[in-house]
Amino acid sequence: MKLKSLVLSALIAGAAVASQGAAAQAIERTVPLVTAGDGVGGFNAHFGDTFAASTVVRTFSDIFTFNIGSPFDAAASVTSSYLNTPQTKDLLITGFSLYRYDPSTMTMLGTAIAGINETGFGSHPTDSWSLSAYDLVSGYYALKVDGQVLGAGGGAFGGDLVVSAVPEPQTWSMLLAGLGLGMVGMMKRRKLVLQKI
Repeated sequence: MKLKSLVLSALIAGAAVASQGAAAQAIERTVPLVTAGDGVGGFNAHFGDTFAASTVVRTFSDIFTFNIGSPFDAAASVTSSYLNTPQTKDLLITGFSLYRYDPSTMTMLGTAIAGINETGFGSHPTDSWSLSAYDLVSGYYALKVDGQVLGAGGGAFGGDLVVSAVPEPQTWSMLLAGLGLGMVGMMKRRKLVLQKI
């Protein structure tokens, strides 16, 4: 009889450990960004995620993908919510990065451009991260937000991305040539005005 109860206890303990392991699995999501064009080759986008109370203590890794067909500069920020759960920050953001992205294999490529943690001080401050990147080549990219759900009621984060197209070198040369012609025209006009005086 003791052997049966020992085996039964072991099975119950094993099931409890297995259910805890299942609850502790990381949440991983990949979502394409919905972008709004700015009319000059760039775009703006909002992104975020919400976590249910059942995800408390679980880590997460959210990936937001986008594609741009020209060289660009980018700036992004992300902020966690703070629902004032007693003694606990609801959501802890542990990383914010920009990567090159391969949509066919759904993998991050190369070295990340890491975000800067700008979270304030004090008791359980709202998380705030930002990043900036300049002179990036066209292609597929992904913003990655890592963190952990701490609050008993779940948690949420939201962010913004601004992408500005960067003129290619021949565009700069045309711009400078136009500026030079404009300066020549302005100097001639000034000379004519001074001659009339």
